[in-house]
Amino acid sequence: MGLFDSLKKSVGALADEIDKHKDDIAKEIEKVAGSVSATAVKKDSANVPADKPTYTPSYEMKPATDQFYHFEEIIDAEFADYEVKKRVSAAELDPSCHPKCAPIQFLFIKNGTPVLAVALVRTNNYRGMNVVATKKIVEDRGIKYLRFFEEYANEKEYVVNRIKNNL
Repeated sequence: MGLFDSLKKSVGALADEIDKHKDDIAKEIEKVAGSVSATAVKKDSANVPADKPTYTPSYEMKPATDQFYHFEEIIDAEFADYEVKKRVSAAELDPSCHPKCAPIQFLFIKNGTPVLAVALVRTNNYRGMNVVATKKIVEDRGIKYLRFFEEYANEKEYVVNRIKNNL
């Protein structure tokens, strides 16, 4: 049996397997495609060019974690000079962002201008497209981006020092 015959046999076997599971594959593709499709909304924002679509954010805001409350307590106690918005959707900074962009847990604002975005991420997803896209949105607007890993201890002194060094 030559190389071509062997390849033909392998491709045929693969095609048979795909054929056996095509209904399941089609359902999974539909499910994935439906979960990432963006819903266009009315373009009433002056900041969004008419040719750039806007999206309804669909990133599911997950319940706050113990780490979120830990950071909230520290930030409320140590950074009274700043207005701090909590659990901010990326769409608040860029209405045309992808609906799966990760939210910003703490957005520091000084004199009405956002100056620092603090994100709490996990070590296994900080390079995920939803997190990377949010980081880019933040940095494109001249706002500093600071991430902390949720799995780490994030002791008070460490958190305060890192935030102060970035403000």
